[in-house]
Amino acid sequence: MWLSLLPWGFVLLGLLPLWWFPRQASLYPGLVFLLAALVLAAAASLYARAPLGPLVRFFWVLGLGLMGSVMAVMASRDLAQVPDDLAVMASVASLMGACGFLMGLLFLLRRETPGLPLPTQLGFRSEGGVLPQSALQALAPSLETLSAVRPVTLLLLHTHTDQVGAELVQYLRQPDMVFQLGPGQFLIVLQGSNLEGAQAVFRRIRQNLAIRAYGVLPLQGTSVQQALTQLEGELQHYYLTQH
Repeated sequence: MWLSLLPWGFVLLGLLPLWWFPRQASLYPGLVFLLAALVLAAAASLYARAPLGPLVRFFWVLGLGLMGSVMAVMASRDLAQVPDDLAVMASVASLMGACGFLMGLLFLLRRETPGLPLPTQLGFRSEGGVLPQSALQALAPSLETLSAVRPVTLLLLHTHTDQVGAELVQYLRQPDMVFQLGPGQFLIVLQGSNLEGAQAVFRRIRQNLAIRAYGVLPLQGTSVQQALTQLEGELQHYYLTQH
């Protein structure tokens, strides 16, 4: 919330000279600079809600906010009798804004990974490390955003109906998650693993647990629900061809 308000604070800071110095008779081009400052502040507020990494959002909001402050100072200079020293300060703020935008671009090119919210933050409790299907629906938007910057692979397993999901957790890494979709049906979300990595995880599980059927699909360019529907369709086709 505070990040979206930051650029508006910069604009107000740039307009402070209007209360300190006498007004000019002409409103042009001061109103044009004021409009540009408001547009930049609005764009920065929207960037604060963009599905990007936290550092990318912060530096882009900071950069656009400082540029909006520069436009506000330019508006104050043309609307009031402002000393020339403030124009120098505006130049410094413009330089800082450009540097902030470049820093955000640097983190974006480094493919900064947005963090997933903890299930406990969303009100879900795991049983032995296994999450319910409702938690998958709540985490789906974050998983889809994460899949745009790093590999996320879904591994759907059908086991015996009495299979305990907690036994699957020991074969996974720390960021991977297990969701129970039904009796003996589990969806494993592998973070940072491609298809080859998912196959390696499946081999470890199959060596120790009885697996009736499985499906693997990378989560990229599709929603979690669409990927899950495709996996379930593949498993249903497998069952039909086995009988």
